[in-house]
Amino acid sequence: MVSAAGRIDISTERPWREQVEDACSEETVKRFVVVDLCRVTYLSVGTAPLIVRAHYHCLHRGRLLRVAAPLGPALQTLLVTGVRDLVAVYRDLNSALEPPVRSSW
Repeated sequence: MVSAAGRIDISTERPWREQVEDACSEETVKRFVVVDLCRVTYLSVGTAPLIVRAHYHCLHRGRLLRVAAPLGPALQTLLVTGVRDLVAVYRDLNSALEPPVRSSW
């Protein structure tokens, strides 16, 4: 899981981007990579493509990217940029961390 807080823009994104890339590349049996944006106060539209790249990076390695973004600035950016239509976004961290529901069949 990768968490962020405060502003994420072109001048502050580098450490966060590296953490997301590392989480997606990590050799593990974990099926999901969770990006927690619950405490983000600003997410630049210029940094939104990073989430799309991470999504494809995870898919290439057989994982799924999940983003926790409640109502607020981060979710608004994900909606405006269309990232929300491509990546699984959850209303809170607990929802993003929950395993998928399996059918009893």
